[in-house]
Amino acid sequence: MENFSHWWHLDLVAGNTIGNIAGFGITLLVGFLLAKVVNILFHGRFRDWASRTNTDFDDVLLDLIERPLNLFLMGIAARASIEFLTLPEVLDRLAGNVLTVVLTVFIAWGISRTLDAVRTVFIDPRVAASETKLDDQLVPIADRTIKVVIWSMAILIAFSNLGYDILSLLTGLGIGGLAVALAAQATLSNLLGAVTIFADQPFQVGHLITLGDHTGVVTAVGLRASRIKTFDGYTVTIPNSAVVDEAVVNRTIDNRWRHDLTIGLEYSTSYDQLQAAIGILGEILEAHPHVNTGFAVRFMNFADSALELKVAYFVTDETVGRFLDTQSEVNLEIKRRFDEAGLSMAFPSVSVYMSS
Repeated sequence: MENFSHWWHLDLVAGNTIGNIAGFGITLLVGFLLAKVVNILFHGRFRDWASRTNTDFDDVLLDLIERPLNLFLMGIAARASIEFLTLPEVLDRLAGNVLTVVLTVFIAWGISRTLDAVRTVFIDPRVAASETKLDDQLVPIADRTIKVVIWSMAILIAFSNLGYDILSLLTGLGIGGLAVALAAQATLSNLLGAVTIFADQPFQVGHLITLGDHTGVVTAVGLRASRIKTFDGYTVTIPNSAVVDEAVVNRTIDNRWRHDLTIGLEYSTSYDQLQAAIGILGEILEAHPHVNTGFAVRFMNFADSALELKVAYFVTDETVGRFLDTQSEVNLEIKRRFDEAGLSMAFPSVSVYMSS
């Protein structure tokens, strides 16, 4: 027994005995075996249990956290095994710090993967089923923001475990953030504009809107700017601060795009002809396959040079090509029917009267 004790405490290298090295190896081996057992359970018992439940959340969660959990267990084993070794103070502190950072990263990774599972199973299906398209933009932004917060906290925790003064670090970041905020007022203004757009929802992605001098389809609503694709095929990027300050005309109602049209007839047009013109316009709109039945035709104004008829109709197919084709087809039919009925459209004119 005395010989075994002498052998067990025999110094092999750098002050580490056989017992130290054996403890290091056994702990590391146990950790790896534990990770292997967990891996077998994930592919066996856990997977069978998840397949018998009524939700897909556990199946997705098992897929996402299996690797982070295995690496975390091996990191724990590595951290515990190092405690058996006699290392120089600098090397021991370095190894401990590295493993602490690694374990913190694995924890943040596991939390991030868990959030991915929640989004995949519970949030994404609801977003896909909802009628609004604004949540399609909002959910990825919220997802990225939450993950930035998680990883920022993980970094701060890692620095705290490494012995840094987090309070001083946060104070320095606060002063630096104030300087950045003063230098980036426009960016913050656009960010607040994005929050206002998400809260008030004056429009959604896919809506036809008029914003200032631009009319087009909303293709994106970001944190800094919103993008509109005009009928000419150009993409107009407008800062969110300008979007909030401008009057927005949303031409989309119940997944239909509205088009307004003004037709001026000559002042020589009789009452019966005006009635006939209104009837013709109604017939044209009612017969068109892509015009919704909720159209309106009214004699609205005695203008300077014309008797003005106001027409408003909705195109049921929300595509730019179909919307423009419908306008063209309706306009051509109006011209043809008005010519047949002898209805003359007015043009700007001035009458001059001379007296002796």
